[in-house]
Amino acid sequence: MNSFSYYQIFRRLAFFGMLSILVGCATTKTTNNLIEEDTLEPANRVFFDINESIDKALIKPIAETYVDVTPNFIRTSITNFFDNLAYLNVILNSLLQGKVEQGFSDAMRFVSNTTLGIGGLFDVATTMGFAENNEDFGQTLAVWGVDEGSYLYIPFFGPNTVRDSTDFVPSTLLNPFYYISSA
Repeated sequence: MNSFSYYQIFRRLAFFGMLSILVGCATTKTTNNLIEEDTLEPANRVFFDINESIDKALIKPIAETYVDVTPNFIRTSITNFFDNLAYLNVILNSLLQGKVEQGFSDAMRFVSNTTLGIGGLFDVATTMGFAENNEDFGQTLAVWGVDEGSYLYIPFFGPNTVRDSTDFVPSTLLNPFYYISSA
């Protein structure tokens, strides 16, 4: 390399160094409403404390025992089975959000896993090229323009927003176990 090349390298390094310093000085427009008052904070704190107590005393020991005594492949199959059942909710919400092509792909994923995956115990759809999507009713309401609302800590379910907490109703109604247990 000749001295001219070193000079060009030095100039470029100096330019990008100065540019980095200038970018650090950049500011954005400030708004006064960045922090909204959490109107449900007292209730949220109570529900959080209740959940933490139940989790430490009951849920965590059960979950740890389950992991210790159940082989990984069985846990994976159980998870796949319940994820597959819940996928009806994903299909509906994909379609309600106007994602028609994704909705049909989600339906093919569900059918593939239900039939070829032996009731959803095995995830064959991923290897067939059907991507797993995660759509829920809260996202659908967001697409429809519904504001997320306040932060809400729901007992036994955890943190959410008011809008996203509405997912419980359609998810329950689309779950086949709801109809089996109520029969």
